[in-house]
Amino acid sequence: MKISLLYTSARPHVILNVLGGWQERASDWENVEVVLVTDDPFEGCFANMKSCVNSGRRDCVTGWNLAAAKASGDMFVQVSDDLLPPDNWDQTLASLVGDTRFFSLHLPDERGLPDCVFHPVISRAVYKHFGYLYPPAFKSMFCDNWLFYAHDHFGFLRRIEMERFWSHTHRLTHDVEVDKVLLRHESVERYAEGREIIVTELAKFGIKILYPPEPDNA
Repeated sequence: MKISLLYTSARPHVILNVLGGWQERASDWENVEVVLVTDDPFEGCFANMKSCVNSGRRDCVTGWNLAAAKASGDMFVQVSDDLLPPDNWDQTLASLVGDTRFFSLHLPDERGLPDCVFHPVISRAVYKHFGYLYPPAFKSMFCDNWLFYAHDHFGFLRRIEMERFWSHTHRLTHDVEVDKVLLRHESVERYAEGREIIVTELAKFGIKILYPPEPDNA
């Protein structure tokens, strides 16, 4: 099973270090492709990586959707600047899904929140079912909640019971630098937009969300 890492970043100085961490922890990097999307052309090189420039809006959801559209793998794994997998992650993921055609794995990070899929691992078949990783209306906030409810609604979601799979250096669990990228993605405006979008998008599937999570719980 070929794995596509969907990586979008507005921090070019961290990209190669992040990918190095994924490569070091992989069992078989030759079976992994990296699809990198950046706001501006990226001059760096990495094994099995293809890169492209974000089209349309310059936000993370647009970037991840573009990466998914360019990917050729059977399994899509979302990557972000502050995320690292465990050792032998590729082998573990392949074992978890087996021969299943439609899958969407809910793997926990340090936060362990029950109704958010922060780091999607989905099959190409699930991607084709929706036609995108996230609805294009999203920019950043609440897309992870949407994925949980939408994928669960169609029976694709599989909750993996373990204490932690991902190592996620998130501001809620780690002391991290608050830079302009973080401030933009988690702005008051993005929260307000995301709350409206998740209600609208889930309603298309007959799913009603009356009280989306407040910012402190997102």
